[in-house]
Amino acid sequence: MLVGARVPRVEDERFLTGRGRFVDDLQRPGMLHAAILRSTSAHATIRGVDASALGSEKWFFGPDRLRGRAPGSIPVIWTFPIQRQSGHPLVADRARYVGEPIGIVVAGSRAEAEDGLEQILVDLEELPAVADAEAALAHDAPLLYPDWGTNVAAGFDSGDTVEHTDAVFASADRVLTFRQRRGRVSGTPMEGRAILADPTDDRLSVWTSTQTPHMVRDVIASVLGLPHRKIRVVGPDVGGGFGLKDHIYEDELMVCVAALELDRPVKWVEDRMEGLLSTSQARGEVFDVEVAFDLDGRLRGVRARGLRDAGAHLSIFGGGPLRNTADNLPGPYRWDAVRFEGTVVVTNRTPTGAYRGFGQPQAVVIREHAVDRVASELGVDPVELRRRNMIRPEEMPYRTRTLLTYESGDYPESLERAAGIVARWPEPPDDGLARGTGYASYVELSAIGPRAGARALGVDASTYETATVHMEVDGSVRVIVGTSPHGQGHETTFAQLVADRLGVPMELIRLVHSDTDITPYSSYGTAASRSMAVGGGAIVRAADRLADKIRQVAGELLEADPSDIELAGGGATVGGTDVSMPLTEIAAAAVRAGRLPDGVAPGLSETVIHDPPELTFSYATHACRVAVDRRTGEIAVECYAVVHDCGIVVNPTIVEGQIHGGIAQGVGEALLEGLRFDANAQPLSTTFMDYLLPLATSLPDIHIEHTVHPSPTVPGGMKGMGEGGTIGAPAAVLNAVAAAVPEVADRIEEIPITPAVLRALLRGVEA
Repeated sequence: MLVGARVPRVEDERFLTGRGRFVDDLQRPGMLHAAILRSTSAHATIRGVDASALGSEKWFFGPDRLRGRAPGSIPVIWTFPIQRQSGHPLVADRARYVGEPIGIVVAGSRAEAEDGLEQILVDLEELPAVADAEAALAHDAPLLYPDWGTNVAAGFDSGDTVEHTDAVFASADRVLTFRQRRGRVSGTPMEGRAILADPTDDRLSVWTSTQTPHMVRDVIASVLGLPHRKIRVVGPDVGGGFGLKDHIYEDELMVCVAALELDRPVKWVEDRMEGLLSTSQARGEVFDVEVAFDLDGRLRGVRARGLRDAGAHLSIFGGGPLRNTADNLPGPYRWDAVRFEGTVVVTNRTPTGAYRGFGQPQAVVIREHAVDRVASELGVDPVELRRRNMIRPEEMPYRTRTLLTYESGDYPESLERAAGIVARWPEPPDDGLARGTGYASYVELSAIGPRAGARALGVDASTYETATVHMEVDGSVRVIVGTSPHGQGHETTFAQLVADRLGVPMELIRLVHSDTDITPYSSYGTAASRSMAVGGGAIVRAADRLADKIRQVAGELLEADPSDIELAGGGATVGGTDVSMPLTEIAAAAVRAGRLPDGVAPGLSETVIHDPPELTFSYATHACRVAVDRRTGEIAVECYAVVHDCGIVVNPTIVEGQIHGGIAQGVGEALLEGLRFDANAQPLSTTFMDYLLPLATSLPDIHIEHTVHPSPTVPGGMKGMGEGGTIGAPAAVLNAVAAAVPEVADRIEEIPITPAVLRALLRGVEA
């Protein structure tokens, strides 16, 4: 069996030998290069743009010309019942954040295009800026959209009613209250955004670093007013996405406009400063939290008010991350009441959107820090408090207070095994540092679907996936999918699924993806930890159907009952005998159709549309030990363990790699990463000197163990898991720091917990 084996990634040889093909590697005849004119003001009216000094061999497309070529708006596909914005134009009459694209220069080289930017004069009339979410709610706050009469873009309630929640809180023995602020972060994938648009042959062909080629095509068609048949979008090799490339951006659409206007290919590749200024940012919420509990350690209720900074406008996913925080607030525990009130406001900062975890890390930090605070109040071990309140496996399927249905799992098992690992950690040295261990248990929502559920949440996107598994005459197999990999190892894991079912060596299986001309429609693409559970589910079903057909053809050729045919080693064998036939002969017979069973159509190809009947839920417990230097506030992560369940593990090495990377991002979010702005909404984090990322030396060895509780609703039993590391790590680190310095545990209201933040808290206690 290949499923479950540590098969080396088949993609790696191509990448490690420099044979990857990323957007910046692509060349087209007559290609030009672009640079983006961006606002230097956080809030200003665009009164005019003077490009008269640009000179020859450079072309400029300013606000008026761009608006004329782009009549449609960039949509918001996740909407709430109360929402004031459903889209925004390519270029507005106002600039609303520093770095906002307002024009594009095209020239023979990137350097010439950037030189051209220096020759353009932009007349901006400065307006008062809104610097953060809380300031946006002030009665005298400047309005980003005056016709709204407010800066509130959207709002919602989730969970139990006010009356029920109030009654539960009133009956509880104690109520604990605290506040949390989440800093803004940037995903910073290894490859930044990039796009090449070519209008050759009366079609616009676009190569772009994206997670969702079909969504990109949809938005180009909508904004530029082009028919879909006139647009082809290809995602070549993509060097990371993390949700940032689940969007399409104004500057990318400007490249398409410039290519169409000039009738020549145009390429633009983002630099790091542009990425930190203009690519979708994430997090940036304020939460006011209350948790009700009894003196015997029973968790009774949790309620929170969340305020999300959307930035200058709602991105394509709108306030979706905040809704995901709300719906995932219950986690692996029983509650008598859960309520969340969410408000999304606009500010003069970079728009926020999807990023690994999509609101779930926030829910875990709220809940798991609350559990530790309750344990401290009661004088109970945090593991014991979790143990008392966790949903038991015999209670599955379990319906939460926010109407999610957990389908399978054993949450206490992961907690107990994680605690066992912690008990085996080596004793720390006697070096004067303060140490603490923190836990975080979570349930990861993945595999967005079914369609009715997505619509109920306001998600206007396809939640199904389609897969075609096709065997050629030579016995090789093409697997054609709508999902679009950007580092997850799909070429390996999808081949493992097919190889086991068809008995074909992995080297004969080729994955076809990321080209809207030849792959099935998938507006969601690869996001929300859904590729294996939804896309893989479609592949499993298609491969199983094809295997059945191969057995029927083989049964006819070998004069045996199809149910006796075994597929393995590139051939079909009659079980219990040495009678066999190579798959190449079976494939040839199926294609030529000279000898087929009655009712069996020629060819060996099966296509399945998999519309998931339910969501899937992975889960884990993270445990982390930190060392804190009270003199400097420096925090070091010394030990880390994860006990994780994602159903059937297709490739443990790839799963563990995803967990490792996710933990690195989560630790960075907890301790280092924070995009800062001044009081006038001017960005202060525009290079990696100002925006700190974790290094390989920032993390210890990570101990990972797997439990296996297959999903009963996914063909193959897999569950999504790509975001779990990031979902659990910030809470585990926060709780570890609080355990190390308990004197300030109830004062830690801010993430990231930088040395400066922690030292200030410690000084406050000392004073």
